[in-house]
Amino acid sequence: MANRVIADAITRASAALDRRALRFMERAMSKSSRGRAPRDARRRLLDLGARYRGGADRFFPEPPPAEVTETPPGPRGARRIGGARAIDLSFPSTYPTHLPEYRDEHARYAENLTAHARWYHGGDRRPVVFCLHGWGGGAYWLEERAFVVPYLLRIGLDVMLFQLPFHGQRAPRQAPRSGALFPSAHVVRTNEAFGQAVWDLRALSAWLRVQGAPAVGVMGMSLGGYTTALWASVDPSLAFAVPMIPAVSMSALMWRHGKGSPQRRRAERMGIDQPLLDGVFEVHSPLARPVQLPRERLLVVAGRGDRITPPDQAEALWRHWGEPEIHWFAGGHLAQVGRGDAFRRVRALVERTFAT
Repeated sequence: MANRVIADAITRASAALDRRALRFMERAMSKSSRGRAPRDARRRLLDLGARYRGGADRFFPEPPPAEVTETPPGPRGARRIGGARAIDLSFPSTYPTHLPEYRDEHARYAENLTAHARWYHGGDRRPVVFCLHGWGGGAYWLEERAFVVPYLLRIGLDVMLFQLPFHGQRAPRQAPRSGALFPSAHVVRTNEAFGQAVWDLRALSAWLRVQGAPAVGVMGMSLGGYTTALWASVDPSLAFAVPMIPAVSMSALMWRHGKGSPQRRRAERMGIDQPLLDGVFEVHSPLARPVQLPRERLLVVAGRGDRITPPDQAEALWRHWGEPEIHWFAGGHLAQVGRGDAFRRVRALVERTFAT
């Protein structure tokens, strides 16, 4: 009984913290999406949804291995952690935009055309886990702590901290901060950035296999959880996938978090609603695609107090994936109280995956 009371108190406190953070995120995103919407916005969105759905089978082509440049971290970067050597990687992102008319805009985001990652390399023939950050993240010093890199190294994994499009060093000069341009109300840029993320991740994982990595898995939080689930719906060669506090429906989150905002009221006046956004984002929605991995190589992790990517997001993915293992902790999106058990579940998944 006492444990239940404590857990409920943690959940309430974590939820309150998330709500305060959410107000900041909503203000930041609304500033990045300001501008006069075209009067025919509904018709344009219908057209975009039809075009993306019509080419869905071609939206995630398989890339060649990345042409990677390796460098040691700069003077402020950790060069070794837990016996593993840190190596900074960069490579040209050669993603071919799905919509031809977006190519010129895509090319103007110059910094985003180079992909960046930090590889914690503990030795030859070790499986590699990609760790994918949330919205606004990507700084290596922060992600080392968020993903408990020393722990992942101890359980026998190499670790790859990967910067998603428009984040970290990929944030273009047009953006006021990391993640300001993705995801956003600019639906074409959002769609194409998910296509670019999966392209770059697969290109880097192909390069790793050329280097001798025996297997590649992925875990990600929030936006990174969405990308984790998406990658698992595209690539059957992944060893395992662990979406944590995942977003799984961009349309549901945008519509829910925009409630009462001027942007949502303006959208409603133009005849835009959540089902219309569902159709536009369907091409990359993890809930619209079958997972490519068996259930025993999947783990969903979620916080009961999460109010940024609420529990119903994780539950929807869990059901869509055929109810694989799911782990709940009492905390929320930011105050992930109790997530230590989640990382122990990750260890059990890794040991199970590589037992033979």
